[in-house]
Amino acid sequence: MEYVIWGLTAEQSDKLHEQPLYTQATSMEQARKVMRILAEKHNCHAMRVQVIDGTMPDFAKTLA
Repeated sequence: MEYVIWGLTAEQSDKLHEQPLYTQATSMEQARKVMRILAEKHNCHAMRVQVIDGTMPDFAKTLA
């Protein structure tokens, strides 16, 4: 699993400029801690976590 934090930097206000702020989180708990740091120390805002599951789905079960 990969946890990517997306959001806006202090200078940004338009959500169309959302960008990945951190890509090294290995758990949701770690991602939330990083989000707090980004908000408190760097004034990042409008953040969200994207969870990416890189495992291959079992397509045979999907079609059954």
